[in-house]
Amino acid sequence: MKDLMMLCCSHRPVSRPEILYRPQGGGYRRSAFSLLEVVIALGLITVGIVGVLAVFPTALQTAHSAQDETRAAHVAQSVFGSLVAGAPSQFTAVLLPPTSVSIDLTASHPSPTPPALYADNYSTLTGSATDAAYAIYIYTNNSVPGFTDPGTANLVTVRIAWPANAPAANQTFRDYVRIVSKY
Repeated sequence: MKDLMMLCCSHRPVSRPEILYRPQGGGYRRSAFSLLEVVIALGLITVGIVGVLAVFPTALQTAHSAQDETRAAHVAQSVFGSLVAGAPSQFTAVLLPPTSVSIDLTASHPSPTPPALYADNYSTLTGSATDAAYAIYIYTNNSVPGFTDPGTANLVTVRIAWPANAPAANQTFRDYVRIVSKY
């Protein structure tokens, strides 16, 4: 302790070896990390970084899947909005703007209505598959439980499938169902 006080409190210039060495256990010893400590620390840091980087592909895929699910719901809501808006006045031929496709809500179509509609990544409906991200299939069923007249209500199923240009076996799809009434 006396040596340390002499080193700090002396009025003489301190040499470089005196700065690099500090008193420990009665003698001077250089304070540093050993090579083994450095290698172990670098190994732990590497394992941590690799673990964090391994999560990125899964996180990106999950985010992309959530984005597709959200867009599919928006596209289905857009189709249902057009059907509900046109049903009171044109129940036999409801037009789905901006396309020229019309849906007859008085009939039953257990298979999708030809031609299939498409939508881009901005949920804009189109009749062309060239730049489409989502394929839209519409099924209708005019025997709705609770309705006695088949000409006044229809159980509409909108199937949104993506990617639009992939074979059916490679597509992911979601079905959205709603009763569309004439009144």
